[in-house]
Amino acid sequence: MERGFWLNAHYDPVANLRTFSTCLHTCDLYGDGDWRLAVAGLDKKLKVWKGTQLASEHALLDIPCAITSFYADAQSPRIPALAVAVGPNVFIYRNLRPYFKFTLPLDVVSEVEKTIWQQVYTGSLTVAQARSSLLKLSRNGPGSVAPSTVARELEGLDEASQEAEIEELSHQFKGEPPLQQSVITCMTTIKKAYDEEDAVSCLVIGTESSQVLVLTPTANQATHIWQLNHVPAFICVSGLLDVEHRLAIASRHGKVILMKNGAVTATIPLDALPLGIARSHRGFVIGCTNSTVQCYSFKGRRTFCINLPSPILAMHGLETPQQRIAKCLVVSLANGEVRVYNDQHLVSITPLESPVNALTFGKFGREENTLIGVTRTGGLDIKMLPRAAKLEGSRATGPPPEQDIPLDIPKRTAVYVEQTEREKANAVDMHTTFQQELVKLRLATAKAYLQVLTDGQGATSASPGALSLNATVTGLGPAFKLTLELCNSGSESILDAALVLRYDQQIYTAQLDQMLLPVLLPSLKYCFDFRIRCVDPTAGVGNIKVLLHSSKSPIPLLVAVVKMPLSEMEEE
Repeated sequence: MERGFWLNAHYDPVANLRTFSTCLHTCDLYGDGDWRLAVAGLDKKLKVWKGTQLASEHALLDIPCAITSFYADAQSPRIPALAVAVGPNVFIYRNLRPYFKFTLPLDVVSEVEKTIWQQVYTGSLTVAQARSSLLKLSRNGPGSVAPSTVARELEGLDEASQEAEIEELSHQFKGEPPLQQSVITCMTTIKKAYDEEDAVSCLVIGTESSQVLVLTPTANQATHIWQLNHVPAFICVSGLLDVEHRLAIASRHGKVILMKNGAVTATIPLDALPLGIARSHRGFVIGCTNSTVQCYSFKGRRTFCINLPSPILAMHGLETPQQRIAKCLVVSLANGEVRVYNDQHLVSITPLESPVNALTFGKFGREENTLIGVTRTGGLDIKMLPRAAKLEGSRATGPPPEQDIPLDIPKRTAVYVEQTEREKANAVDMHTTFQQELVKLRLATAKAYLQVLTDGQGATSASPGALSLNATVTGLGPAFKLTLELCNSGSESILDAALVLRYDQQIYTAQLDQMLLPVLLPSLKYCFDFRIRCVDPTAGVGNIKVLLHSSKSPIPLLVAVVKMPLSEMEEE
């Protein structure tokens, strides 16, 4: 493992960029071999860098969600088209000039929803009943009849506004369901017939209405429309559209949908929500909110999982055409590190002054292998991969070297021989005694565990989800700071929870011994600080019991005991 093998090419701390990895892309915009950087930012602007200088800036109609480039035809010279996804539209640029706009088709409304709107208009269904039916239709979740965009938007209004909106729309559209356009959530490209760098490609688009569209090479209409049960957030493509292709679609619901030639082959549930997806020579890798990177094959089998020391901010695939190396992975962490992995092997760690929020890897200028990142402070950081860089990682196999070291075995003594003979003669009695003691131990353990579940004592959780609590005590005394890190690892949110501290008041006192907590969302970490003061340092050390209560259960959700350190004497 090397530390920081990237070469610093350029850093602009005042570039003022606010974007994501999906809106960062490099391409040969003019076909002259000089690759440029295109950034679609949250400030509704498309910025293009040539080298280290900002070459041009173009206004966008709304906040973009994705940007990519593709070759629409086989004409020479080979000039790619730049596609920017904004709302329900994909704006196509040629030579950085507006060329074409593709707009998503209108929503397809189910027969159930059509019947509801017709009954409201004719008066056979009241507005209140229609509101209840539409909300039930939108809350049925994945796998049910897909609601329209209007039905999903009703959830964000109060009851009076919902009924007024339904009544107004029913008269406006005269019993017909109000149709709206969906919006684009993600976008990528797929090669059509040949696996070459400048081969003709097609756009693959994911929409808010849980659809995946494949457009023609000219991006004027959709040739394939696949309806899913989940809203796609990230798309990974492998293969050729006209031969055989596979798609891995990471959704907002924590699911990964695998497709082969347009048919869903498997659905993989994830441990946490996805943050990004990238290709691997074994399949694809997914970064999750629980600080893990998981690798799956396109058949749905998980090959490995990497636990990272900090949450993931951005990730991107890394592939060098000069080496016989399969696709690596670049990961940016919240602690400011940029790591490179080849499968589960760590190749490089590069610490940076500011964490990187967006990443892309590819050609830039005349350089083949360039890593471009946008920092949290809005800076532009460009690094180059050395041509002599080793990306294989540590792949040592076989037994550990300690196996070849002979053990220091003592010589057999007379006592050892006598003990061995005694064990041979009484083997049955010794085994019977051991089994009896083992059964007694299991019985005592079961009784103790039952007692813990009954009275809520001990470090156990009675919540519907899995809760974890880490306590850290800092300070020499008599003043201490108790930091509690709480994480809800379950699938449900926890409401109306409170932390309570119990301690010996003759030894300790706290500024705040109870605290009402916000909603504990799944897979998120919460930190809470308590100020503890030792009023009697001569009394020795004591314990502080931490209880997590909920208004829905008389038994504490979580109980833990924190052993306090010995307090220093307070100087007069």
